[in-house]
Amino acid sequence: MTQAHDGGWIPVRKDFVDPATRCRARGASRRHHGFPAGQAYILRDGAGHEYPFGDDCARAAVPHPGLLRQVPDYTERDVVPRTALPEVAPPSRRRDPAQAQAAERAAAIRYLVLRMEKVAAVPRVQPTVRFPALEGVYEQYQRTGDIGMAQVRRILAIERSPSTPPRLRATNLLDVYTAHIKLEWLIAGSNSVDNIRFLRSLHDWLARHLVLTTGQLAAAGIEMHPQAFTAPGIWGPGTEPAPASPGYASGSLF
Repeated sequence: MTQAHDGGWIPVRKDFVDPATRCRARGASRRHHGFPAGQAYILRDGAGHEYPFGDDCARAAVPHPGLLRQVPDYTERDVVPRTALPEVAPPSRRRDPAQAQAAERAAAIRYLVLRMEKVAAVPRVQPTVRFPALEGVYEQYQRTGDIGMAQVRRILAIERSPSTPPRLRATNLLDVYTAHIKLEWLIAGSNSVDNIRFLRSLHDWLARHLVLTTGQLAAAGIEMHPQAFTAPGIWGPGTEPAPASPGYASGSLF
């Protein structure tokens, strides 16, 4: 197992990686395995460099496997179920304050990075994604890699605020980010000009509207979480997700 300069690895996040990427560690075969599902834990060494690790390799690298549950997970809305990690003790009536703070911190960082970086960087995405009120805390996070609990509470309050549109809440932004990654992979792997043109038009639609219908997902061949793009309110007040069959059957996807 590759070790950090200080003898340990720091878990940073779980994220998508190109399936051709190789794990930093060596598996039982002594080879650097790939990531066929396109997911990896990103760990940081003592010099501040980040590397991708598979689930088993990440568990072996960190001081305690439970630390992997405390990092932001940007793959949560993918179709691939999370690999079973060591069982967590059943919650007591009084939740451990440290665990509660760790969960809130991970949720806040994930929302901050989704809104200010990952979704904001999608080509031609609507400008409302990047939120000026979060610029200061995002710059601090980029410098230090951490945020204080006061900032955690502020970020979560913004995410949960009634003034935040449903399409800009955490769950839908995770769906947007996941679909964006899947579309990029499909475009890169396609040899058909017509298919590439179609996928790019779908990607532009996603960037402008921050949603995809089940018909659009099916037409593109995108596999995601079964509840993708069904977060409350994203299709309008009191509405359900747009059905796939009418538009899809008629050949109209937009």
